[in-house]
Amino acid sequence: MKHISFKLAFMAVVLAFAGTTFTACEDDIEITNGTTNPWENVDDQFGAVRSAAGAKMGATLTTKNGESATGHVYFELSKVAEQDTKVTFKIDADALTAYNAANGTNYTAYEGATLSNNGEVTIPAGKRISDYIDVNIPAGKSGNAVAITATADNGVTISSNNSTYIYQVKSVTYPQHNKAIKNLCYIEVNNENPLNAGEYTLSNGEPFFDIVSIFAANINLNSDGKPYIYCNEQVTYVLHNADKIIRPLQEKGIKVHLSILGNHDDAGMRSLSEEGAKAFAKELKYYVDIYGLDGIDFDDEYSSYAEGSFKGSAQSGTGVVASTAECTPQNYTNLLKACREELPKENGTAFGIYWYTYSDHPLGTEVESLIDYTVFGSYGSFREYYGQDIDNTIEAPYAITLIADNNGSPVVVPVSESNLQKVKDNGYGYMAFYNLKSSKLYTSTFNQVASILWDDTVEWTGNTYARTETSPVQYSKPSYEEWLGTWTVKASGSSLYYYEAGPWWDWTNSKEFTVTITEGDEENTYKVYGWENYSSKVKAITDQYPFIAQYNEDGTIFIDGEEAVVGTPATGENAGNYILTVGTYGRGNNWSVTSTYASGKYILEKAPNGAVQMYYYSSSPLNGRYGFGLFKVNDDETTTAVMDPTEAHSAGHVYTFSR
Repeated sequence: MKHISFKLAFMAVVLAFAGTTFTACEDDIEITNGTTNPWENVDDQFGAVRSAAGAKMGATLTTKNGESATGHVYFELSKVAEQDTKVTFKIDADALTAYNAANGTNYTAYEGATLSNNGEVTIPAGKRISDYIDVNIPAGKSGNAVAITATADNGVTISSNNSTYIYQVKSVTYPQHNKAIKNLCYIEVNNENPLNAGEYTLSNGEPFFDIVSIFAANINLNSDGKPYIYCNEQVTYVLHNADKIIRPLQEKGIKVHLSILGNHDDAGMRSLSEEGAKAFAKELKYYVDIYGLDGIDFDDEYSSYAEGSFKGSAQSGTGVVASTAECTPQNYTNLLKACREELPKENGTAFGIYWYTYSDHPLGTEVESLIDYTVFGSYGSFREYYGQDIDNTIEAPYAITLIADNNGSPVVVPVSESNLQKVKDNGYGYMAFYNLKSSKLYTSTFNQVASILWDDTVEWTGNTYARTETSPVQYSKPSYEEWLGTWTVKASGSSLYYYEAGPWWDWTNSKEFTVTITEGDEENTYKVYGWENYSSKVKAITDQYPFIAQYNEDGTIFIDGEEAVVGTPATGENAGNYILTVGTYGRGNNWSVTSTYASGKYILEKAPNGAVQMYYYSSSPLNGRYGFGLFKVNDDETTTAVMDPTEAHSAGHVYTFSR
């Protein structure tokens, strides 16, 4: 998502078709879903039964709410066919029995499953992979698995350990929720687990999030110039564990979508040719069907549209247009039309559009009928769909990033209550969030949203899931007493800067200091001594005069960002009134109180992953170098920074505490 200061890096991991790995003989070699064919040096012609969408053996097809399900299989040769090769698939109960005997499973044949085109397909001479055959699964039948085998003519030997593909079959019923304003959350599965989104509910038990989007699979071009879906290792993990990650969310009434993102080649929403759009639409259908997804999010970023980087193709039958000039929003609309041919809206598959510039989204009179929602993704900003009017009920004109990665350190992005109110008052149907993390507490933020959008509150189970775990760890909030004592404080990553004598840009690495937290004079309050004790002028004051912190019911500490220091030295060098507030450090080698920041607050919290950090929250944008600053209040109510530019001092977004 390009509005963040970093670009996504995707691991170059091939999406492998799982199953048992065999090494005994050539016919047992596993073929992967990439351009490399491990059988290419084998003289004989071998073949294998495969599932579409990179599904591993035993992937589950779900008949949801009484609707049928569909799998998709194909046949793969070890080398290109020298002549047309006929392949015949069949649903094979005997193969299922044999698989049970060999693997200790107890699958029973699902009744009523059928194959499209009578299971027959021909691999043309010069090709290696067949077209797909649909595996049609009716709802409401007995049994729990379908085994598909195949035979081929022209001397093709079926790989002994790849001759059968098995789908599990499950019938499920998911609850339906119909909030007037729906919440969508994009989960960065490279780092986070989508299950965390299911742990927040409104007071009536309905989920806080209505849609969770797996961010992100990619649109890429293969060696033949055809678009296909590429999934890195993390996305693959989620899809291959759909029963443990996707299904639990759906069982709570949360829809699960898959985001599709460009990946630095010529494939993109605006570059696909008519043939390319149709081919990619089929790819999407395979993923939706096999993994039981509820929708697709289109995010038109990171594709090579720029003049000079876009190669295009003038050849007929390729997946992309010929030039940058032909990469248009109309192509995007045409792609959606092709996708709707495969995934009709009436069948329940939702399409979402993530956008943030004037050209990265589809346009035209047909768009509104093709999509279910749009998200304006310039986080913190508010904008209606650009270029045409669409119904407010399918727009999310306001979205926030829950944690923005600012040069390696998390920065809290505030909620604008005025923007939330506009969402509610103007009948917008969606609100969007990005980058839910297991390392942050969100109940305060989510309550802020819920109180305005639904006049409600949010409850959190306290369950947190690590990226590859499907069993939760229960969060234990700190007691009042746990915060008492001496703490070592350090910068978190590179977002906390320290100035030394020298040029204004000479910021050094993190430095440590200690603070002491003691009981306050009033109930549930603390006195905090010693903020930045490597600055002699600040230390002389904060060692003696503390700022006050408040213990919250959620186990966090609240520190006012405006006037935090109590006690006023009456005599001596430090006589006067002081405030410990939020200040900014500018190029003029001085600190100043900035009113737009001084209205915020610091929250010290123990995160679900155990990290203890202090974040700054403000209703204003978090830009520039700022942090705690000690200021003397002059008689005319102006302020003078205590910190001298020749002394080291802190300025930053995040502080990490440790014992």
